[in-house]
Amino acid sequence: MLTVSSVTGARVRARRDTWQVRVDDIGALRRLVTASVGADRITGVDLRIETWKAPISGWWGAPTIAGVRELEYASDGRGAHVRLGFLEPRDAGVALSAVLRVLAPAVTGTPALTWEPGADTGGLLAENLRDVSTDERDAHVRRADWLVVGSSAMHVEHVSRVDVTAAVDPMVHRPVGRRSDVMGRSVDAAGLGFTGDLTWSDVRNLRDVSVITAPEGLTARQRAQVAACGVLVDGQPGEDLLDWQVASVTARRESLRDNSPVIGGWPSVSIVMSIHRPDHLAQAMAMVRRQTYPHLHLVLVNHGVPGLEIAEHLDGWTGEWVMVDVPGEVTLGEALAVGSARADGALIAKMDHDDFYGEEHIWDLVLARMYSGAQVVGKALDFIYLAAQDTTVFRPTYRAEKYADFVAGGTLLISRGDLAQVGGWRPVPRSVDRALLDQVLASGGLVYRTHGLGYVYVRHTHGNTAQVRDEHFLTKTAAQFPGLLRHHALGTAATHA
Repeated sequence: MLTVSSVTGARVRARRDTWQVRVDDIGALRRLVTASVGADRITGVDLRIETWKAPISGWWGAPTIAGVRELEYASDGRGAHVRLGFLEPRDAGVALSAVLRVLAPAVTGTPALTWEPGADTGGLLAENLRDVSTDERDAHVRRADWLVVGSSAMHVEHVSRVDVTAAVDPMVHRPVGRRSDVMGRSVDAAGLGFTGDLTWSDVRNLRDVSVITAPEGLTARQRAQVAACGVLVDGQPGEDLLDWQVASVTARRESLRDNSPVIGGWPSVSIVMSIHRPDHLAQAMAMVRRQTYPHLHLVLVNHGVPGLEIAEHLDGWTGEWVMVDVPGEVTLGEALAVGSARADGALIAKMDHDDFYGEEHIWDLVLARMYSGAQVVGKALDFIYLAAQDTTVFRPTYRAEKYADFVAGGTLLISRGDLAQVGGWRPVPRSVDRALLDQVLASGGLVYRTHGLGYVYVRHTHGNTAQVRDEHFLTKTAAQFPGLLRHHALGTAATHA
């Protein structure tokens, strides 16, 4: 087990009841957080991080912990300085975790974790460290949903233990910064110099790498971590950019899904979809039925369509569903608000009835939320089908895998709690997606844009709420394809119910 003094990239000096801390980067801070559980009780942290960049300009997080008496932060363009003080002494790990949340996004709405002293996870789940167990067994049981244990065999009834052997830390081993419009370079595994689990710096250096050749020297954990970043370790994808995207996205999706620490299972998701043109119903329900995500609930909003029947289109789908009726004269924002009020899922995914979605679409959004910590996630607007021209364009104008202020409107994912906190959907007839993004950003939240694979935005000749002309989408294209580009990863290989 690591001790505080042996955490690479971190230096601690204790002065009275305050820790003066210097860390190289976020990765070192994460390791220091979990190594500090039970090490000391302090009332203040004065921390300098040498390399730090906000996800978006001007963003700072919040400690989200009670009893804060002082909070100061500043950035000099290269690193940052955070000073945090408490009214009462706190466990050092808990105090440092609060500092971490000031510097790095964290997923909202996670279950309550209690850590056993000495339960160092090497940085895993560091952003969730808010409580350390005491000898008061009954009090501990009341406040904990999950227990992170160390080497001792502590047993607490009615409290589940967290598996901290996961190979992938999604806040470190993740594809942030990985572009979908260019292929990177190939490197030999021997030249990478990995000495153990991939560090924050290792991951940053892999951003322009697409393939690791001769990967025999990588351990199973390193392979999982590399794959989670979107780097291929098994075979070459060829020269076709779409083939490479499919291979990269598949690798990161499978690794993040299979090797991340998931507390209490994957969150439930409610798909909220407004139907105002019944001729798109069969296609829309086919897109829903093909989703592979395991915990789905469908809320279909009948937006003024008389006699709409959907049961026959959901034959064979095992998820729960409900249809709500709203008058045709209400705005799209109002329709989505009615639908979201009926949502049972912890997360709400907006899907549009006339677009195409790959079968792993919901998985991609849930995973992106996990590794970005953003309040809203969505996909890049890469693939667009222009019905009037019968042309599909690949237009990667908006860089994928980055914190941003825009995502494709038909791909929004947000938690019910975060949606309520910003006031819900605005009652506007169009640009309802832009309105929600603006509300989230104005409240200090984050928006994250993941890859565009698995989504095709369809531009119809009529009935579209957008105000941009088709000609706009024929500019700055990287590729054009006649007709609707058929591909299983885009959800267009099969387009009938």
